[in-house]
Amino acid sequence: MAELSKAGTKVAFADLIPAFQGHGICDGDEWINRIVAGPNDDGDFHAEDPANQAPCLPWPGENICASLESLHPKNAGTTGYARVMEQTLAGIGYKGS
Repeated sequence: MAELSKAGTKVAFADLIPAFQGHGICDGDEWINRIVAGPNDDGDFHAEDPANQAPCLPWPGENICASLESLHPKNAGTTGYARVMEQTLAGIGYKGS
């Protein structure tokens, strides 16, 4: 970041933690998915997928893999993330292209 700034490129750090406080996995207004069992779509992890880096969890009678949706923002989380990014970019004078 220091090298980019020194070269004249505007850079900033966007701290998402304050925006997500009170919206974690165990909070009443969750902005992030808990562990989601999958697969849910063709592109999701499944037991026979050689690219699957996440272990599938043994479940009585079947193997359940954690979905790619796990621990990713829900709609409210992506909105909160976008607000932080808009404020950060506006703070360094970015107006869009």
